[in-house]
Amino acid sequence: MVETAALEKRPLGNTGVSVSLLGLGGNRLLTKPDGGGEAVRLVKRALDLGVGFFDTARLYPNSEIFLGEGLEGRRDEIFLASKTHARDRRAARAQLHETLRRLRTDHLDLWQLHDVRTDGEVRRIFGAGGAAEALVEARERGLVRHLGVTGHRSPQVLCRCLEAFEFDTVMIPVNPAERHYRSFLTSVLPGAASAGVGVVGMYAYWGGLVSDLAWFETVEPFLRFAMSQPVATVLVGCDSVAQLEENVRYASRFAPMSPSEADELVRRMAPHASRLMYYKFPKGTPSSEMES
Repeated sequence: MVETAALEKRPLGNTGVSVSLLGLGGNRLLTKPDGGGEAVRLVKRALDLGVGFFDTARLYPNSEIFLGEGLEGRRDEIFLASKTHARDRRAARAQLHETLRRLRTDHLDLWQLHDVRTDGEVRRIFGAGGAAEALVEARERGLVRHLGVTGHRSPQVLCRCLEAFEFDTVMIPVNPAERHYRSFLTSVLPGAASAGVGVVGMYAYWGGLVSDLAWFETVEPFLRFAMSQPVATVLVGCDSVAQLEENVRYASRFAPMSPSEADELVRRMAPHASRLMYYKFPKGTPSSEMES
């Protein structure tokens, strides 16, 4: 069991805030309707181990409830983020109020547009009556402190979002299979980092599909790869307290990968990339398209 951990902190872009290099994502155990007791223990254990970035979404209603219970009395110790999947102002505003209620807080540190995928969504979000208006309004009212956008399907669409609005953060997949298809690492991350946009990494383990790889003995190299990129924090979803402690152990002894180490891991991922990156594609996408 991990008793203590010294987690590195990094600046979250130009926000003036520093966050723990390892963050707890709101998926996995936190979304299971029958996992309440264990989920709350997971949140409290993460707090005790120094994890300071917690992320959830309106799409994860159980996660909001469990986080709200686990964080009660310790809200001021952490950086709390959530997301809206609404694309218009009215629906986004309603989702925010429900999120705050379930999380038992009066504000979010970061509110994000959730998984923007198409040009049509971009037009709706940033057009008249779009969700971007709700984001600005919420920040002006003090309901949220910072604004962000997330995506894992189209780097080009996410780049358009960053061009259309001055976001504080962007959340993207960060793993060694990324370079093999429509890579966020090469198209989104460099510009965002140079512009002072805080980069939040996700899918370091491909949403858990890393367990399908027979040749690895530990997931630590994949977390090291993600943390070696110019990101502020890397989110992991956990199925148990033991899994959380394992990730904290890896993060607490993190040492950056050399470029040659990272390139070798990317090379080894080439035969597995299309199978592991299903999070990028709608259901039913032909494998020929995923491998193009």
